[in-house]
Amino acid sequence: MKLPVPGLLLLGYNECKKSIKSSITTYSWFTLIVIISTYILFSENYTDMKINRSIMAFKYGETPMTDILIFYSSSLISSVSDILPGEVPGSSFPISIGVAFFIIFPFFLGLILISKFITAKATASIAKEKEKKTLYILTVSPHTRHAIYLGKLLGIFLLTLPMIAFLYIITNWVFIVLFPVATNPGMHVLKTASITAFLFASIGLFVSVLSRDEKKASWRGLRIITAMAALTAVWIFIPFIGFVLNLTNKNIDFLPALERITFISPFTMDLVSVYNPAVAMDYFIIQLIASFIFLILGMVIFIRQDIEY
Repeated sequence: MKLPVPGLLLLGYNECKKSIKSSITTYSWFTLIVIISTYILFSENYTDMKINRSIMAFKYGETPMTDILIFYSSSLISSVSDILPGEVPGSSFPISIGVAFFIIFPFFLGLILISKFITAKATASIAKEKEKKTLYILTVSPHTRHAIYLGKLLGIFLLTLPMIAFLYIITNWVFIVLFPVATNPGMHVLKTASITAFLFASIGLFVSVLSRDEKKASWRGLRIITAMAALTAVWIFIPFIGFVLNLTNKNIDFLPALERITFISPFTMDLVSVYNPAVAMDYFIIQLIASFIFLILGMVIFIRQDIEY
């Protein structure tokens, strides 16, 4: 299979160009929401201090929520001991808590917005042209079908670059200004956001190929994003669920299995990658493989489909 690179780039450019104007509003809302969620971080003071993990024992120690729970539990105990002698408890947060809040709010929220945007564009790309009967004109052009498919993928992915770049800039800004002693995960954010955008572009086009009209394709794409975001939300709150169940003496043996299920979501992998960079490459490879699987499946189906005029 030979790919005419100039033709592929031209198709990608045209796909991006025809959607860029309709994306301005989404870019604006993305910028505003990420800035607002980031601004919340700047409303607190942060100090380079360790969290006392000896106060409470948590089985799940590799999630942002675990650090938050331990901190607030220890703060409650120390606040009571400070208030009893007549002292006022401090209001500073450890840097690790600030990092945890960054991962849960600006980063997670940014990933969802990017993925929702690119999935909406991808699911509508082919299905919309099928519905309007304009895809036939494109398929009888000198461009091969695999070039058309890859050109659409390229153009849709290019639409997310401003959002990915802005999320990267925000990450660097937060860690340089607020958390200078913490490891800056800017490059991890850039990589995870890019591979997640590529993954959802591949999934979106796959859904678009299987759908006959834009409305049905968009509905399916939205359901996928919602399900993935919900799974990651469960992962975030698993330590809290375990904490509550421990207080009520309930069985928590199901939590490890539940935690594994949440890793179906690429958002969970992304948050873990930024929170624990040591495992970032493993999850990056998993998402890359999944992206190419959906890409190849969608392209094969598209090549073999009968396109009606």
